[in-house]
Amino acid sequence: MNTESPIAWSSEEYNNFGLIPMVSKHQYHQRTWFDKPELIDLLDNFPRKWLQAFTMGEDPCNAGDWGCVDIAEGTTGEQLWRAVENGRLWLNITHVEEFSDDYAQMINGMYEHLGENCPHLQEPKANYSTLLISSPGAQVYYHLDAEPNMLWHLRGQKRVWIYPAMDTNLVPQDLLEDIYAGEIDENLPFDPSFDEKAEEFLLSPGDVASWPHNGPHRIVNQDMNVSLATSYYTPTIYKRQYVQLANRYVLRGLGFKSRSMAEDGAIPALKRFTYRAANKIRPFPKRNRSASYVTDLQIDPDSPLGIRKLDAAKPASFSQQG
Repeated sequence: MNTESPIAWSSEEYNNFGLIPMVSKHQYHQRTWFDKPELIDLLDNFPRKWLQAFTMGEDPCNAGDWGCVDIAEGTTGEQLWRAVENGRLWLNITHVEEFSDDYAQMINGMYEHLGENCPHLQEPKANYSTLLISSPGAQVYYHLDAEPNMLWHLRGQKRVWIYPAMDTNLVPQDLLEDIYAGEIDENLPFDPSFDEKAEEFLLSPGDVASWPHNGPHRIVNQDMNVSLATSYYTPTIYKRQYVQLANRYVLRGLGFKSRSMAEDGAIPALKRFTYRAANKIRPFPKRNRSASYVTDLQIDPDSPLGIRKLDAAKPASFSQQG
C-alpha cells in the first residue's frame, strides 16, 4: 500500500470496491483548491456553457420540483457562492477535468491508483467529472447513473442513501433501459418504503462513497457542501450497456414484454452484436437532453432561495439549443 497516495485503503476495501456500497477515506479535501477563495476564482473563470445551476423542493418524492436556473452574464463567482450559501441551489461544474490540468491529473491519478489495486475493475479509465457546490438542505432526488461513478466529499456534511443495484422492484426495467438510451434523465419514482433496502451514510470531508454499478442513490445536505462526482468506464461495463440498449431498441421495439438482463453467455453476446450492427446501419435516435434546459428562474444572491423569477422563460445559460 502506498501511504503517500491520497488514497490508502485496506486490502478489503480495494477488493470490495464497486461490488458493495461503502464509504472509504481520501486526502484530496486537504488541497487548497477546495478552499472558498480558490472555488470562487474557479467560478469566476469557468466556461458558463459548462456551469449548470438547479433548484429543488423539499419532498424527496416529488422530483418534478427539480428545475434548471439561468446564470446571467456578468454574475461573479462571489455572487454565485453567496446565492448557493443562502439559497436552495445545486451548481454542477461539469467537465472540470477538461478545464483544468490540475483536476485532470488528480482524477486520472485516482483511477490509475484504483486500477493498480483493484484488478477486478480491468483498468478503469476516468470518463466524466463534475465538481458540485450545493446549498444547506439541498437534495438530489432518487436516481441512478448509466455509468459507474463515485462521490469524493470535500466540504460540509451530506447524508447519502444507497439502494441495491439491478432490483426491478426499485427501478422498473423499462426505466433502466430508457436511462441507458438517454430518453429520460436519471431521476426515478421514489417511495419512502425503498429506504428499508438502503444503506445510509453520513459523509464528512475526506470521505468517498462508492456503490455497485447502477446502484440508485439519493442525497440530502446537512450544510453547504462541496463534492466531486467522478464516473469511469471499464471493458466490462459495455456488456451491460449494450444489453440494455438491445433490450430497449431491438426487443422492446419488436414487442417483447420479457427481456432478460443477463450479461454473460451466447444470447447476451448475440443481443449486443445485433444492437451494434443495427445502430451502425441506421443509428437509433438520440435525444438532446440539454435542449430541455429552459427556465424562468435566474440566480440572484439577494433574493430568497438565491433565485428570482423572470418575466418569460428562456433557454438557460448552459442550454445547448441551436
